[in-house]
Amino acid sequence: MSNNLINNMLDKSEEAFLMAIEIYNKPTIKYRLEGFAFFICNAWELLLKAKMIKDGKNIYYSDKPNRTISLSNCIKSLFTNDKDPIRKNLEILIGLRNTTTHYIIKEMDTIYLPFMQSNVLNYSQKLFEYFERDITEKINSSFMTLVVNNEEITDEKILSNYGNNIFDRYIKIKNETQKIISDNSNEKLAIKIDLNVKIVKDKKDAKTTFRIAKDGEEPIRIIKELKDTNLTHCFNQKRVRELVIDNLKRKGIEIKFTQYDLKLICDKFDLKSSEKYFYKHVLTNSWGCTQQLVDFITDLFIKEPFILDNIKQELKKQKVI
Repeated sequence: MSNNLINNMLDKSEEAFLMAIEIYNKPTIKYRLEGFAFFICNAWELLLKAKMIKDGKNIYYSDKPNRTISLSNCIKSLFTNDKDPIRKNLEILIGLRNTTTHYIIKEMDTIYLPFMQSNVLNYSQKLFEYFERDITEKINSSFMTLVVNNEEITDEKILSNYGNNIFDRYIKIKNETQKIISDNSNEKLAIKIDLNVKIVKDKKDAKTTFRIAKDGEEPIRIIKELKDTNLTHCFNQKRVRELVIDNLKRKGIEIKFTQYDLKLICDKFDLKSSEKYFYKHVLTNSWGCTQQLVDFITDLFIKEPFILDNIKQELKKQKVI
């Protein structure tokens, strides 16, 4: 009986997860943020309750035996460390869901996107970790990237469109979430947004301005292109390795994949020269990586399980010569 109940809950959980992504990535829907928050929280609640049942834990309130506990209670039961990045991420999404009927406006997409993107990946990994269910059998991993609202957003525009009450709430949430992201580097909590800028000739097209002083102490570097790296190159190299390992686990393949191993593969196939896989952030001197890189390396290990051994043998032969 419990197995049937668990499987039924997991089927519904996966359906809610897919609904969350479909709603958010559909450009014609204006209820994107609210819809995502509702369905992703529903997906997690069903997943965590299924896990609790599997572990023999009670999912009902002791004083209300006909009512199951809330998502917040499920989180506290399974993620007992209140500093766990997955728990903190979920608590932020619950906060978003709980305020959707009052203060949420479409411009808040950019505030919550780093947490939402992490949440999608966290769900996929926990679903497999808990029940060995691979969500990528139902949706290609490349479609799990959330699409942000690309409209120009300024504080002045928010104030003009919505008035003081919504504006104050927007600024408060914006400042709080930016502080959380700046204070934490764990991508299970939030995938950081990197700022990239370009120079425009016409002042009216600029979002911010600067002037050049002859006696200035700090140089300025001109960047010729604007890259939305939050969408295209949202992973660091450590996260790439983690995702590749998780993907291969789902296929029944256990590997040790170090930073050096990643470097070997990148050098072998010259991956860092292609923006399909890598982007160099000039301002921070760091590399951003794409989902395509994760997929490429995953497929590489599946097709050539001994690829690392072969690369190392090639290097040894080169040294001998």
